[in-house]
Amino acid sequence: MISVRPKGTAIIGVFIVLLLCASVASAENRAGAVTISPFVGRILFDHDLNYDNDLIFGLDAAYSLTKDFDAELSWFRTNTNMNNDAGIRRDASVDVYRLEGLYHLSSLFPNSHLVPFVAAGLGMMSFERAPSGSGRDNDLAADYGLGLKYFINPDVAFRADVRHLINFRGEGGNTYNQNLIYTAGLSLLLGGEKAAAPVVEEKAAEPAPVFAPKDSDGDGVPDSLDKCPDTPSGVRVDKDGCPLDSDGDGVFDYLDKCPDTPKGAKVDKDGCPLDSDGDGVPDYLDKCPDTPKGTKVDANGCPLPEKAVVTEQGTYSFGIVYFDTNKATIKPNSRPVLDNAVEYMEKNPGVKLEVQGHTDSVGADAYNMKLSEARAAAVKKYMTDKGIDADRLETKGFGESRPAASNATKEGRAKNRRIEFKPF
Repeated sequence: MISVRPKGTAIIGVFIVLLLCASVASAENRAGAVTISPFVGRILFDHDLNYDNDLIFGLDAAYSLTKDFDAELSWFRTNTNMNNDAGIRRDASVDVYRLEGLYHLSSLFPNSHLVPFVAAGLGMMSFERAPSGSGRDNDLAADYGLGLKYFINPDVAFRADVRHLINFRGEGGNTYNQNLIYTAGLSLLLGGEKAAAPVVEEKAAEPAPVFAPKDSDGDGVPDSLDKCPDTPSGVRVDKDGCPLDSDGDGVFDYLDKCPDTPKGAKVDKDGCPLDSDGDGVPDYLDKCPDTPKGTKVDANGCPLPEKAVVTEQGTYSFGIVYFDTNKATIKPNSRPVLDNAVEYMEKNPGVKLEVQGHTDSVGADAYNMKLSEARAAAVKKYMTDKGIDADRLETKGFGESRPAASNATKEGRAKNRRIEFKPF
């Protein structure tokens, strides 16, 4: 069993005091660094080993896996004396090889040059044999202990260590020995992640007082730039401080009762399109703007004809207009129908009509198209001969493209051969 002399006990006590009295400064281990640490020290052997306590020298090589944890390979040797079984003293050497894990207790002294650590590891203790033998005796070894680094600068530190070293002899009886090691040396750190230099924040200069420009109506545009300085509170404004007018009709949005008026349409004071003749159709849509008050009108604002039917397409049908077969000649019995159309236009001088010609499906498409155009032109001539201004009439042929009924029956084809009128 090991017997620790008073001198060894005193050294351990001093080492513990150093750990507890670490002064505040600035230092740290660093991740990724390779550390080389040559050292000297002393080993106190277990009395059962018959070796003299003596000086040791060695070298540690570590790699920092993290800021606080190192993996370290260590070797040291002592050249000492031993007493063999015959009581003869002789020179003998002992080598110790270790793989240790070191955990640095940086958090205990976060701003200190002193960085304590704990260590533990496994290795081999190699003894030179007695003169009667040759080679060396190698024992499995384990150790644990404490250490301390004092950083002179970020790359150099003084180091001190204490270890309890146990070697396992693998013999009968007392199969292990307890030894004590204390060392001191120098650690050189190479590479790794150096801590960034502390950033000294300069105190920002006090900003000069800012005086907000006057904004009398509180719309966010200062009076010096505001072209509409009396905008009511809460009204949205443009960059000039004037209320928005989204539809550009000259009436501000907050007053506009018809905010989506088409561009260019004339509006009243409420921003709604004008309806000069009061027929319910605004002027910008009214194709007959001078309709007498109270007159019923269609969607175009034109008076509804009394002697005509308004179709789903918004066209007027005054009745069937008959033509000679495959010709544009109007038959006499159609004249009363056309006279009703003339009378309607005479009573409503603002009305303009498009004369639309249609045919059935008998015959080629191209032929029917020409025939429908010719019949529409014949109706226009009849009406202009009756005194209607030609500028108020236009013609258009649709051929068989817009049937009013099925072309599969005689009656349906008769309905498809027609003249209709549409206001424009």
